[in-house]
Amino acid sequence: MADVDPERELSWLRRVRELTLRLGTEQDLERLLPVILDSAIELAQAERGYLVRVTRSEEGKSKIKVVAARGFDGEALRSNKSDVSRTVVERVLGHADDKDGLVTTREEDADVLDATSVANRRIRSIACVPMRLRGEVRGVLYIDHRFMTNAFIPSDLGYLRVFADQAALVMETAELAEERSQTSSRLREAREELTRLQRLTEEPAPTVDRPAHLRYGEMIGSSPVMAKLYASIEQGARSWAPVLIAGESGTGKQSVARELHRRGDNPQAPFVSESCAALEDERMEGALFGHVAGAQPGAGHAREGLLRQAGRGTLVLDEVAELPLRLQAKLLRVLQEGEVRPVGSDESFPVECRVLATTRQDLRSLVAEGRFREDLYYRLDVLRIDVPPLRLRLEDVPILSEHFASQEGRPLRLTPRALHLLVSYSWPGNVRELRNEVRRLCALDAREISAQQLSPEVRAGRGVSKATGKLAGKTLAEVERELVQSALEASDGNKAQAARQLGVPRSTLYSLIKRHGLD
Repeated sequence: MADVDPERELSWLRRVRELTLRLGTEQDLERLLPVILDSAIELAQAERGYLVRVTRSEEGKSKIKVVAARGFDGEALRSNKSDVSRTVVERVLGHADDKDGLVTTREEDADVLDATSVANRRIRSIACVPMRLRGEVRGVLYIDHRFMTNAFIPSDLGYLRVFADQAALVMETAELAEERSQTSSRLREAREELTRLQRLTEEPAPTVDRPAHLRYGEMIGSSPVMAKLYASIEQGARSWAPVLIAGESGTGKQSVARELHRRGDNPQAPFVSESCAALEDERMEGALFGHVAGAQPGAGHAREGLLRQAGRGTLVLDEVAELPLRLQAKLLRVLQEGEVRPVGSDESFPVECRVLATTRQDLRSLVAEGRFREDLYYRLDVLRIDVPPLRLRLEDVPILSEHFASQEGRPLRLTPRALHLLVSYSWPGNVRELRNEVRRLCALDAREISAQQLSPEVRAGRGVSKATGKLAGKTLAEVERELVQSALEASDGNKAQAARQLGVPRSTLYSLIKRHGLD
């Protein structure tokens, strides 16, 4: 990596991040393809760019299809596969698992300039990388220059490949959105047909609406902000890129990390987590990168290090902002080069794990203050998931309270005033504070919890927010009854489906139905 230009590197990393931010805002594939190519052309100073899809025939032969083509001036070019060298594409596809890609300034790739398909087009520089998603090659990103011999350098390939992998994720997301839209259209047509038949037969038409999920793995909540969080996790689980999980203390960032791992391609692989604030500088270095015997005080035997222990699984760097600057530089090299050198060793080892980082601090502010490396920030913030504080989803407080009480093995019965205070409090300690409050209330072993038995902070309403109209004045039992009734109505009385929607066993649903007289 000796020829790395720091400014060029930061430009690539910024654009990778900018591209991923489009995931949540742009779902039209036709508008996304020009954005992808224009970004690659601008940053690499290429003359032209092509997005190539590769499919296989029944005989196993590869078929190349150029799905987008752009010029340096941002104008669309004729999407013709004859403009792209098949020799280049096949070489990249043949080495997709063990090579970054192809760049003609690298000695082992320079010979492609002599290929007939390249020479006839008078191309002087080419860079080409595979577009991979979940280990599968979806196509290639191909850029070239007809007038500059050394337009692209070998160090560009690492950044271009990250860019291409994210482009593959963007494209899949847009395709899935289009499929969902088509499915919704078909459902809408089916609903209209059912309505028409209903008028003819005077029989009630079944509803197709479904209630929001109450449970997502180990996370609880059905509020809009939680639905958005679940969608972000689903999206992030499809990628192998680093993820920055940001949120206040107590919001459940570790739960998000576990769900990303659990819903990814390799959930059986190791899940390793380490707090960057828990260990001293030297101990953290050895724990993260490994060390040979005697390399550090107290290092009586060799240690593999968490980056290698995670294997092809997930490594979570909890509160990454606490990582010392010296170790930030070393972590950056690992992410750049894909290998780690233990402390005191002359040998390097490959790193294959996915890196997730959590933070309760604003890393951008720390970068501006010189307390966090900008290049590492962009390496970690390829995908971003923001975990909402509890004050932004107060409608989930009754559901969470009931869940935490069930973990204690006790019912939680609250007076209307007590419940009103719970759903009006801003919970600066977030879900963790609510869990501790419920545990304390359950330990009281009271038949009914009054407002006076709540903690002084909750009673005083420190940082009180306005309670949502749906919850104000309602008891937990009333909220519970409404949720069960809604699930039964949405499932057209199908108890098995209603139980799945509520995230409870069928036997529990039967008990709830009987308790609230809904049978």
